Amino acid sequence: MGELERLTRRHTKRIKLLHRNLEAWFYLLPATAVLAVFWFFPVILSIIISFTNWKGLDTWSTVKWVGLTNYKNVLSDPEFHKTLLNTLNYALYCVPLTIVISLGAALLLNTQICGRSFFRTIYFLPFITTWVAISIVWRYFYDREFGLANYFLRMMGLPRLEWLSEPRGIWTVLFSQFGIKVANPILAGPSLAMFAIILTTIWRGIGYYMVIFLAGVQNIDRSYYEAAEIDGASSWLRFKHITLPLLSPVTFFILVTSMINSFKVFVPQFIMTPSGGPDNTTVTIVFHLYEKGFQGLWLMGHASAIAYILFVIILIITLIQNRIFGRHVHYGD
Repeated sequence: MGELERLTRRHTKRIKLLHRNLEAWFYLLPATAVLAVFWFFPVILSIIISFTNWKGLDTWSTVKWVGLTNYKNVLSDPEFHKTLLNTLNYALYCVPLTIVISLGAALLLNTQICGRSFFRTIYFLPFITTWVAISIVWRYFYDREFGLANYFLRMMGLPRLEWLSEPRGIWTVLFSQFGIKVANPILAGPSLAMFAIILTTIWRGIGYYMVIFLAGVQNIDRSYYEAAEIDGASSWLRFKHITLPLLSPVTFFILVTSMINSFKVFVPQFIMTPSGGPDNTTVTIVFHLYEKGFQGLWLMGHASAIAYILFVIILIITLIQNRIFGRHVHYGD
């Protein structure tokens, strides 16, 4: 009788567990269906397409398996090399400047200044505005004849700039005003057109990253600062030895996510410089993917290969960041 009771209890537990699992899957089913249709299926399909010569408008009966040909064509394409350089320039300027300015804004707004809540809201508003609207407004801001950017330059007695149509590097343009030539293309930096887009990106992203930094700063125990003040540490030493180390998890998160976002950028380049900018200096990898896949010849296989090469590039950069900076992240006690 005791054995029968144990078997009955075990069977009852299994039925209850099955019931809970079925109930959980029932609630997860709608989200799972959406993910399957709009994420899992497109990802798997695009992987398959990257190994074919499908051109979007062709019927599946005419599609041929080409293996790694698309990947070889992308990696040997000079246009892709240029777009990769453009994207690297964009990321290397945009990410550090965004982090530094956002951290400075967070530290400033963490102090007891008048109108602190108002400024927090004002800084965050651009981030919740769509990229399309921001790009259109800033495109007019950079207009050569009527834009505010050149209006301010004229007020300071400086010549007008071709903000969105200047192919020369930003440092070449700036130093040329003083008669200094920058011959090295690497030292010349991104084109003025790309730098104008970088400024727009920084302006939009400051508020979002500032809020994250602000949350990190406010989470630091005040006792550390009080002990440092008693020991006579200056503001700089408190920032260097307390704030920065304890903000390292937040900084690392922002570094990784902002770098990923920089490599995926598309909308501001497409809206502000729809033709790819002067001498294609604002064409990023995703912009290049769009041109190959949705314009001209509709090379879907080629575009899919670009997408997965971009995925590998982002993965490698993220792993490098984790290897170099991850070991310096301090999570506290």
